[in-house]
Amino acid sequence: MNYNSNTNTYGKGKPSYQEIKEQVKLLINNFKNHYSSLGYIEEPSVKITSGIDPTVRFIGSPISVFKSYLKNNIPYPGLFMYQDCLRTQNVNKMLDDEYLPNWGSFFPNTGAITKPARLIYGCNETFDYIERKLGIDIDDKVIVRISSSDKDLLNICQSLLNENNIDIDSREINYYRHKIGIDGVWGRNCNIALKKSNGEGYSDIGNLVIIENSESIICLEMSIGVSTILKEIYGLDHVLDITPVPGLELVENKYRRKFEDALITCTVLFRENLNPFGQKNANRIFKKYIQSISYFRAKCKININKFERIISEFEEREFPESIKYITNSMIEAIEVMKL
Repeated sequence: MNYNSNTNTYGKGKPSYQEIKEQVKLLINNFKNHYSSLGYIEEPSVKITSGIDPTVRFIGSPISVFKSYLKNNIPYPGLFMYQDCLRTQNVNKMLDDEYLPNWGSFFPNTGAITKPARLIYGCNETFDYIERKLGIDIDDKVIVRISSSDKDLLNICQSLLNENNIDIDSREINYYRHKIGIDGVWGRNCNIALKKSNGEGYSDIGNLVIIENSESIICLEMSIGVSTILKEIYGLDHVLDITPVPGLELVENKYRRKFEDALITCTVLFRENLNPFGQKNANRIFKKYIQSISYFRAKCKININKFERIISEFEEREFPESIKYITNSMIEAIEVMKL
């Protein structure tokens, strides 16, 4: 990829690993500072394997943590949080050599919720965050994709944005709908999309979701991705470049991204003390990621000693202040799964 800043609509050049890590921290801190300054209360993050939301195996969104507040006890003006997330949409296609994932399983996310009486304020606060804290010119670099059937969201966006920043009915209706995991509760969303670094097209970076039941609106959820923003601003090839794995850069492309995804995911789950050989669904999913690592290692002809160094170097770089390392646990599990 050409990282010439002259071809990047954001004027960015190729970032170093350290620069990316600093930008991740900066985005998270900016999000926290923005919503804290508005009076929102910070909700602590939880482990991905916490089980705090029994409707999911792993925490895949801040809304899983916010669910306990949805029964009329959202503090004024709302709550915000940073949350590490895991969505396992890739796991069943890991061994398909033709499948190239667009997303990683593990990703950092930021989110907030506010009371139903504050719909327009919550939307405006989100756009204000993008423009003021991220320094992104909304008029030039953002569109909101929305359904004409969601008249409340549409009216709000039309009151806050210019006409050229609103994209109406360009997707199927399911694109504008959210499953919440609570009986009788659902979400209607518009998606916020950022102009790609080459200036051609837009990529989704977050959404605004009206969560409701048949009787009333419960809250507005605001969710903004960290890795999706940085991918577009810096023109990265893939969101996984936010968390690069040294030693896998030269792996054949049809294996590389899935290999990276599996290694990152397994590292996170081992660090949360999940056992890949347990009997619950979460354990079985974990085991599939371990199996895929064993498959990719064999396909790429990486011997166990070299792979041990790859895991160890990745761990030490990603978690420099950690006193707990999982390299040995990973190697033992891979040896059990050896093809």
